[in-house]
Amino acid sequence: MRWVSDEPQPGWVEVHLVDADGAVWSLFDKPPIFDADDRLTPDAAYPVDVELDCEIVSRQVDASGRDLVTISTRRPRGVETETGRDEFHVAPSQLVDC
Repeated sequence: MRWVSDEPQPGWVEVHLVDADGAVWSLFDKPPIFDADDRLTPDAAYPVDVELDCEIVSRQVDASGRDLVTISTRRPRGVETETGRDEFHVAPSQLVDC
């Protein structure tokens, strides 16, 4: 979403995760955590689409019949919101390579 700071090296970025209900969650970490291609730089044209490593915790169907996947962003890279949230319900279509 945006470059936050140059310190600590190699900088700090904010990434938004949109869950299955449309809620937007802010995740902050170093650029290599979110992007192995070095596209997240201070001069990048934000927002930049990235893929976030996560672990599937469970799959379920909600009360309205939607398929949902609970993911953890803590595993494998330790990413969480500023309040410590690291599990999110997402639609299966939001996942790649699972």
